[in-house]
Amino acid sequence: MIELSDEQASVLKQGYPVRVFVPELGGDIVIVLAAQRESTESVLQETLDEIREKAALSKLGRRAAVSWMKENPYC
Repeated sequence: MIELSDEQASVLKQGYPVRVFVPELGGDIVIVLAAQRESTESVLQETLDEIREKAALSKLGRRAAVSWMKENPYC
């Protein structure tokens, strides 16, 4: 069983992760409230979607520029 100090519990309630050493595991774990994790995951997914969309638009723009240059070699 992992026991948190009052300070650690307070930090979690504020929406921040807490690092806890667990001797049985031989290392640290990071604890976050499930709602905070889900919120963070949602924001990260939206950001990833935006990055993919921008990359796709950039690729289309480069293709259009190359096509235009081939069609207009003397401009």
